Amino acid sequence: MKTNIFISLLELLRVRHTHLFSNQFFNEHPHKYNLFGLSSMLSEYGVENAGLKLIDKNNIRLIETPFIAHINDDFVIIEKILEDEIQFTQRDKSIKIPIEEFNKIWTGIVLIAERNKDSIEPEYNKHFKIQILKYLQKISILLILFFLLFISFIQNKSYFDVGLILLLLINSIGVYIGYLLVLKQLNIQSTYSDRLCSLFKHSDCNNILESNAAKLFGVFSWSEIGLSYFVTNIFVICLLPSYIPYLALINVFCLPYSFWSIWYQKFKARQWCPLCLIVIILLWGLFVINLSFRFLLVSTLSMSELSITGLSYLLFILCTNLVLSILMKSLQVENINYEINNIKADEDVFKSLLKKQPYYVVTRETSSILLGNLNSKFLITIFTNPHCNPCARMHKRVNDLLNKNENLCVQYIFSSFHKELDISNQFLIGVYRQKNDEFKTIYNEWFEKGKYDKETIFQKHPVKIEEPNIANEFARHEQWKEKSGLRATPTILVNGYKLPENFKIEDLHFFSDIEI
Repeated sequence: MKTNIFISLLELLRVRHTHLFSNQFFNEHPHKYNLFGLSSMLSEYGVENAGLKLIDKNNIRLIETPFIAHINDDFVIIEKILEDEIQFTQRDKSIKIPIEEFNKIWTGIVLIAERNKDSIEPEYNKHFKIQILKYLQKISILLILFFLLFISFIQNKSYFDVGLILLLLINSIGVYIGYLLVLKQLNIQSTYSDRLCSLFKHSDCNNILESNAAKLFGVFSWSEIGLSYFVTNIFVICLLPSYIPYLALINVFCLPYSFWSIWYQKFKARQWCPLCLIVIILLWGLFVINLSFRFLLVSTLSMSELSITGLSYLLFILCTNLVLSILMKSLQVENINYEINNIKADEDVFKSLLKKQPYYVVTRETSSILLGNLNSKFLITIFTNPHCNPCARMHKRVNDLLNKNENLCVQYIFSSFHKELDISNQFLIGVYRQKNDEFKTIYNEWFEKGKYDKETIFQKHPVKIEEPNIANEFARHEQWKEKSGLRATPTILVNGYKLPENFKIEDLHFFSDIEI
């Protein structure tokens, strides 16, 4: 299963997480390749961490493992520090070298991390259920297919035929090797495929699979053709055993490919792909079995049956190509999201786009309803309606944002746009001024369900809305609304500038200390 330095550290720290969410979270993070990004990701998982630069590199023995260290232009996870050796993981490979040799490539920078009782993936239970359902879905599909093939195999009494059993065995191995080749094609890391691809000294499966010759007509890769070939064989053997002679005949026409593949690897690429060579061995293995058990004997050649067999191969190839295309696009989406997030997290890009937006005069005197760090230079103003559903969802997003970045300051300006609902604005202002210790809880309750039954929440949390300071605050909100001319809620302003359309409030997590 594909992993990364972030997930590997979570596993070593024994922090509860789901692979699906954590992998996507890391892949789309704009700062995943620097220490700040790794630190912020760990913080969101409740893992205490700190970056250090050690002047005396011998002090590395004093740091409790596991931790992240910076070597050359990469980050590694230090797993064990022995007497004279150090063991670390780099790109899923466990490496053990002498400490003196490690110190030569280590910059002295480390990121130490420690799990506590609150360390867990955000919304872990929700993500865990989704992951379990996805796994169950995949397993169910495989079990159903296996059950149907098994029942057909038993009903046809194919288990009496040793040749058929050998064919099934060879083709099953072929399906697995084809699967490993497809993983390579999708750039999805697999321990088993890596081990097989490193069998020879001069071997690199990736170079062969990424070459121009790796695709038929530039569309169908030999990996997916090979996988489809072996899968089709299994289905025909189990469901249509009378068509096996046609499988044997088509196998003969596949054999010339093996000569071309070996020639290409030896003389053109000058590198070997062990997985490809295994496929060639399997093709010849099928040929030997077909000869030995007389499956190649076709008494009367039926063009209709031959056509059905050929179309079956074509159907599986087209389906496999379609599925892999969808998978490729989903993997590309993560890369695109990372690139977009990386651009959006650039301070210069953000400031340039922000200053092209409409500007509205707003200061901390405009509204005293402030959440987060009151001394922050970064003021996020939200023009919000207490009875607006999008505004209620925005309030939840604001809570999540402030949980991620405590250095931000969020300002609320209330407007209900109806005189009969002005009391709701006054109530929320009164809650902020008079319920210092519980105003956040009351705000959450209001935006979650209280806005639908304001009289009940008024009675539950009574405030004195007739006090002058509440009236003055309410008047300032109304005056700003009239002066700005804004009517759409929620509207987000950053130091007075309207948030660019391509940005979400969650993107402001990366900005807190910049001058605007």
